Amino acid sequence: MYKVPAQPSTQRVYVWRKLKGWGALYLQQSVCVLPHREDLQQHLAELKTDITAGGGEADLLTIWIDQPEQNAMLVNRFQQQADQEYQEFLGQCRDLHSELSEERKIGNLTFAELEENEAELNKLRSWLPKIHARDLFDAQGYSQAIEAFKACELDFLLFSEQVYEAEGIDS
Repeated sequence: MYKVPAQPSTQRVYVWRKLKGWGALYLQQSVCVLPHREDLQQHLAELKTDITAGGGEADLLTIWIDQPEQNAMLVNRFQQQADQEYQEFLGQCRDLHSELSEERKIGNLTFAELEENEAELNKLRSWLPKIHARDLFDAQGYSQAIEAFKACELDFLLFSEQVYEAEGIDS
């Protein structure tokens, strides 16, 4: 639980981004939960120091949920949160396939297009491990995201070969 001064908003955004980056599940505004893990505890202690240094308040509470149903519900919410991110990732994969398909259709097999789409593939490549790091309870979407990314890599490889062929260069 934390409370930060309303102004400037940079500290509030900083705290929110840190917590979301670690996979925190918000129960309500400024109240979130994370599983009890040593690496997260260390991050949270450092964040608490940052919050208090910025004039805010923070409490780190360790809770124990002794009701299996309640615990399962909380784990399910963590998994749903991760699956939402995986769904966004899958949408970006579909967008890359559509883009490559469109470029093939109109015959725009150029090095500029190759570079542009390589940048998009690299974004996906760096994004997936970040989502997976926040996936604290092994959501189902990860395996689908891995397969979708592999398909993107293969589609991009084919596109690359087509560009090289169109430019008269052996790949």
